[in-house]
Amino acid sequence: MFERTVVGNQPKISEIPGRANLRNARNRFDSGKIDAAALEECVQATIRDTVADQIDAGMARVTDGRIRWDDPVSPFASAHDGFAVGGLIRFFDNNVYYRRPSIVGPVRYVRSAVVDDFRLLRAMTDRPILASVCGPFSLAKFCVDDNYKDAQTLYHECARLVRAEIEALAHAGADWVQIDEPWLGFCPGEIGPATEAIATAVRGIRIKTLVFVYFAPIGAIARQLWELPVDMIGADCVTEPGNFKVLLDGPAAKARAFGLVDARNTRLESVGGLAKQLNSIVKRGGEGWPECWLTPSAALEFLPHRNAVAKMKLLSQAVAQMADVPVTAI
Repeated sequence: MFERTVVGNQPKISEIPGRANLRNARNRFDSGKIDAAALEECVQATIRDTVADQIDAGMARVTDGRIRWDDPVSPFASAHDGFAVGGLIRFFDNNVYYRRPSIVGPVRYVRSAVVDDFRLLRAMTDRPILASVCGPFSLAKFCVDDNYKDAQTLYHECARLVRAEIEALAHAGADWVQIDEPWLGFCPGEIGPATEAIATAVRGIRIKTLVFVYFAPIGAIARQLWELPVDMIGADCVTEPGNFKVLLDGPAAKARAFGLVDARNTRLESVGGLAKQLNSIVKRGGEGWPECWLTPSAALEFLPHRNAVAKMKLLSQAVAQMADVPVTAI
């Protein structure tokens, strides 16, 4: 009953000898030592490697590792009208930074930021695929609004752009898309307009949708999350352990994704401890849910490659061992 997948950026470099080194390739491209074709070859090799890692780790549904993404917002700000690249700012409570875009004009869809890599991934594997977009609320929150000066209008326009991206993925053959919404848990006072924007982006779309929230608690916004017209709600259950129970207590008709392994700490979880959590899910009624996914708590790019692979394998090992662990009710 437990499908395993990843929910964010995968590491772009590896310690494995002979693998492509995308960081070096980008530096060489910036200094004029290789051309765009050579850089693209390295990008595609890195995507192939991350797909192979996921399959080897037992992931049932694979991603392109979001290898072209430096962060959740940059691909969309770069692809569409209305955005300008800004200065570096810290990415939540992490030791990484992103270039915060400014919205300097009307937000308008130009060309999909993600469909080309979806098609590339589809050509690489016949495994089920999870595509990704930045959610409309977080897209707005990641930016500085120098144009609309009105939050409701900004959220609505971002929702229209994200809807166009999801429609493009559906047209390309995607069946599941993750909607990245890390800002939801940090802004419970705006959950009304936030969920309205998400609903605008997904209502009537002919593709299954997962809203995933990380780094923050979802208890205060749980009711509104469960009411969203999406197929699945997922959350980081490591940074905020209470999210595990919130997901357990959700309505039976809604699928859910549990972010169970820590994507920001190299320490490996106990397989037995994870198996107990899985048995708790079964005990609470997980077999009656439409679907139940197991994921890392966030993007594994925060970890060295070897640790990221080990974290994925832990999820598969826990599923294999759960039958031998006593069931514990939560």
